[in-house]
Amino acid sequence: MSLSTSQISVYLGGKVPSQRFVTALVDATVPTTLRERRLSEANRLLHEALHPPKPVTGPAPARTPGVNLVELAQVQALQIDTYERLTRSLEQQAELRQAADNSAKLIMVLLGMINQLQGRVAGLTEERDRLARNDAGAALGNTQRKLARAVSQKEKATQELKRAQEKQHQAENLASRLATRIEELTDELDRLRGNERSPHDQLPDVGQTRKPAPESEDIAGDDIDRALARVEAVNDSDSDIVDRITTELGNLPGSVPDNPSTSADAQDKGRLVQRVVDAQNGHDEYASREVSHYAQRAEFSVREYGPAHPRTLIARAAHAHWTGQAGDTGAARDLYSTLVADHVHVLGPDHRDTLATRDEHARWTGQAGDATTARDLYSTLVADRTRIQRPDHLDTLATRDEHARWTGQAGDATTARDLYSTLVADRTRIEGPDDLDTLATRDEHARWTGQAGDATTARDLYSTLVADRTRVQGPDHPDTLAARTGHARWTGHAGDATTARDLYDTLVADRTRTLGPDHCSTLASRRSHAHWTGHAGDAAAARDLYTLLVFDHISMLGPDHPHTLTTRLQRANWTGWAGNPVRARHLSSALAADRTRLQGPDHPDTLTSLHNHAHWTGEAGEAGTARALYTALVTDRTRVLGPDHPDTLTTRRVLRYWTQKEAETPW
Repeated sequence: MSLSTSQISVYLGGKVPSQRFVTALVDATVPTTLRERRLSEANRLLHEALHPPKPVTGPAPARTPGVNLVELAQVQALQIDTYERLTRSLEQQAELRQAADNSAKLIMVLLGMINQLQGRVAGLTEERDRLARNDAGAALGNTQRKLARAVSQKEKATQELKRAQEKQHQAENLASRLATRIEELTDELDRLRGNERSPHDQLPDVGQTRKPAPESEDIAGDDIDRALARVEAVNDSDSDIVDRITTELGNLPGSVPDNPSTSADAQDKGRLVQRVVDAQNGHDEYASREVSHYAQRAEFSVREYGPAHPRTLIARAAHAHWTGQAGDTGAARDLYSTLVADHVHVLGPDHRDTLATRDEHARWTGQAGDATTARDLYSTLVADRTRIQRPDHLDTLATRDEHARWTGQAGDATTARDLYSTLVADRTRIEGPDDLDTLATRDEHARWTGQAGDATTARDLYSTLVADRTRVQGPDHPDTLAARTGHARWTGHAGDATTARDLYDTLVADRTRTLGPDHCSTLASRRSHAHWTGHAGDAAAARDLYTLLVFDHISMLGPDHPHTLTTRLQRANWTGWAGNPVRARHLSSALAADRTRLQGPDHPDTLTSLHNHAHWTGEAGEAGTARALYTALVTDRTRVLGPDHPDTLTTRRVLRYWTQKEAETPW
């Protein structure tokens, strides 16, 4: 239709338009999906304007202003424009939330990857140095290439971690600011519509469309590169989204540009770098800071999305994890308990995230001191993983490992041994005999075999494990040294104290060389060496070894550390067994006083020290004083442990002995 400017001006001035003009105007201003409805409404109004009702007699009714079709079309055009802007804003907000969600997941994956790569770099560095000392040639070159690759991968993972944190920060800021704009557009659309409802009122919930989360991979070699490539791809995609929306919202008040590293958000980037460094160095403060960080993030997510939104569940899971890592195992258990219920409600009982959350709940239940409940939780989880993921799935095998472990911790060493025996066979079949998981399961099988009372078999299992770990991981690997510790220990418990002493002697030298004299594992090996030296028949040497250990423990751990107190107890005993009961009495008396001060009068260790003090007092020739000390100890043990406890009964028996000795002592 062709109209002159003057004709259009007449219609805009208030003249009732023609049918052709109305049709053309609707065609030009209304989208196809709304055109039929709007044209019907316009035709109805046009008919009313051309055929006004006849006047009636009586008082004139209140005058209703005439409806201007042009104004109606203008309002409708504004509605359409507002609706389109609102829809686009919702889409942008959903994209930003998804980008932030992806970044949150990447951060968790990359932190774990960096920690593992740190260990890989340390292990390869040790291997390189060992091969260099042995002039290994080709093997040394291969290890150097692996080390260079691991260092490069660690640097790239750290860079991707910083990118993910930056994009998460930017996306959350933009999404928060978009929320205000969406609210304004919604109000504007409601005002323009009045009481009308558009067929597009049910807006698509674009925020519920979720991309699959990136999954972590094995960090070894090519797998690390593939994992980092996927991480980089997700980061690139999210960066494109954030950059595009930042450009689109360039005029949005308070929008956050992608600033260079010298911008105001450099402080936040520095905080991330410090968090990574702290994680790598194992600083105690790191976990506590993460608890606060994720508690705030979880609170924000609950407020922004609701307590059961998938993104909120991720933040809550991170909060629970770091709560446990910071030492509050009971709180971690309780947080995971509520998370399990919400995962079941939102994702269903068979979803992999639900199963993973149940795994964490069971683990922290055990860490909080309830091994029996942890065992039962893992028992049902094993059945569910077997049903859902099949019996040979690696997650099923890992859950069986935890079930066996907490079965042993709950006091059933025999069942733990049997569970590990079948698990060793399955891991060997599925993962191979030299896989690290298989070797670790063999270690647990040997350990619980010994705990179940079969020291000889435990010794033999550890003997073959030491050979295999040495071949697969090298003689100086921490796992190899740990297996050697188990071998030496159960060799002694199998009745061969002399061989146990010799095994610990070489182990002390190797731990000192590889870990240093101040390492806790070195100190532990020295304590065991002293123990089996004494049991091999050389009490004086054991006394001297424990004397040196006491001074080193005080220097390295402090005078009140539990290991220091235990070493003092052994020093006192071996001093007495070496023939100096008077000195042993003096050492035991001082230890009993310190343990009463530090651990309280009713602590089992305090009662043991009081028992030793009484014993060496009697051995020093003071039967009457020993009787008096044992009399007081019988009262305390009866009150604390009960009259029928084995320790109470032992103390009563010894009391009768020293009572008789006192009666036999000539005055």
